[in-house]
Amino acid sequence: MNYTKIQIAVQCRISGPNLKSLPSSVDGIKLLWGLSGNESSFGIDCIPRYEPAYDIGGIYGDNQVMVPLLVKYGRAAACSYGPWQILFANAESYGYTPDDLSDLSKVTQTTVSYLNFLLVRFKPTSLTGIGECWNAGHTMSIPPPGVARYVTDLVKNYSIVMPI
Repeated sequence: MNYTKIQIAVQCRISGPNLKSLPSSVDGIKLLWGLSGNESSFGIDCIPRYEPAYDIGGIYGDNQVMVPLLVKYGRAAACSYGPWQILFANAESYGYTPDDLSDLSKVTQTTVSYLNFLLVRFKPTSLTGIGECWNAGHTMSIPPPGVARYVTDLVKNYSIVMPI
């Protein structure tokens, strides 16, 4: 399922204010918008993205979180979903199934819940730190090139004006 930029912008405006513990320099609405730009080109590419590292044989596929999810949901457990491409392993802890994540409202809610978890756990102090958390799972003193590119793109997408 793909979405229009307007649909994404509406969800950002509804749910962005629900982000807690943001650095004062970061706007929650613009953060969700920027992340959707990075992850799905603002809703154009929202099909479930297979993440081989989280499947059987992948570097995370045999951890205590993934094993039962892979048994229960198969390959769908090794995917990320929606405009923000949230990993199923992170969404499932909020009670969602892979099918739930095709619903824009539900995938937005779980994205905000997981972002709030990251904000409290890692206390990023900037948009850069939040981008590192979303892309790599934590803040870093020296991000590898892929994470650094992700953050550069996030800064650019954060500044793109949303439709209406």
